[in-house]
Amino acid sequence: MVVLPSILPEHPPRILEAAVDAILLTVILAPLLWLLLVRPLREANRVRAEFLVDLFASIEADRRETAYNLHDGVGQSLTMLVSGLRSAAPSFTDPDQSQRCLQLKQLAKQALIDVKRLALGLRPSLLDDLGLAPALERVVADVGENHPIEVTFDASEVLDQRFPAVVETALFRIAQEALSNVVKHSGAKHATLVVKRTDSQIELEVTDDGIGIPVAKLRGRNPGHLGLTGMRERATLLGGELTITNLAGSGTRLTARLPFGKDDA
Repeated sequence: MVVLPSILPEHPPRILEAAVDAILLTVILAPLLWLLLVRPLREANRVRAEFLVDLFASIEADRRETAYNLHDGVGQSLTMLVSGLRSAAPSFTDPDQSQRCLQLKQLAKQALIDVKRLALGLRPSLLDDLGLAPALERVVADVGENHPIEVTFDASEVLDQRFPAVVETALFRIAQEALSNVVKHSGAKHATLVVKRTDSQIELEVTDDGIGIPVAKLRGRNPGHLGLTGMRERATLLGGELTITNLAGSGTRLTARLPFGKDDA
């Protein structure tokens, strides 16, 4: 260094020269590294986090509007159609026409069921009106009604409790995606969904007895499939964490922990 001869003895020990040199390099380069690397990276991470928060909020708003339109628009029209076909069937004198009317009524009734299920998947009104536990209970019931898997649900620690909307939405979406993965990929016969809380944290755990998840997928090397990535992003953005582990015997355990603060619930 240029200034070393002026501040060191004529023949300084090598270790002293090296120490002074290292200190000067640190003093000079650390601010430059901070300005050129650390601060831009922090700013990029901040912008990315804000973008993802806004993106998730926009997606939820679109889902809420679409679910409302399905339930109160298409759903109401189908309800009136079912009622009309039910009333019209006895008025036909031709048995074939009456039978055809009843068949159409059944088709309309099934379409109404499908529309309500779609609305529930997009954004259940229970989540906004009553909170996390009732919304998850409805999702579990829907899985049991439509798939050959038994799901045990326990949210006794959070019954009749409300949490910040972003936390409830994130946990609901994580549970929804986790159960969807269990149904589609695990081959499980039984799964459990448990929701617990502490003074400042809420925990959601989904366990199944299926075939487990490939290690590459657990580590994130799963191009084209964003389910696990999306769950992790939702948890991380709210200051929480999400872990997925294969169990020793068989099956998988997913655990999401999100803070909500003692005074937020």
